[in-house]
Amino acid sequence: MMTYGSTSTRDASEDVLRALDPLVVGPELLALATSREPQVRAAVASRSDCPAGALISLGHDHQMVVLEAVIANPKTPSSVIRNLGDHRNQRVADLAVQRLRNSFR
Repeated sequence: MMTYGSTSTRDASEDVLRALDPLVVGPELLALATSREPQVRAAVASRSDCPAGALISLGHDHQMVVLEAVIANPKTPSSVIRNLGDHRNQRVADLAVQRLRNSFR
């Protein structure tokens, strides 16, 4: 049953595919970065061409899958990674600290 304002799994899957499509850029990609679906936001955050502003914004997300994608993206600004190193979720903090350690090797 669909409720008002929800997204069906099929729509979310289609949005994930759109978020991963290299031809989807600019305003369309930024719109996907604000999706209600964490999988869609994570897909945007995983892109090597994700705009820095979107990565900064997604670095404040509350969903683990999104934060993991932000940390894994080599284009994520180091300031975002440093902030995530102090995250209240220990897994997020550990991943961010590990990323910072690896970047100085």
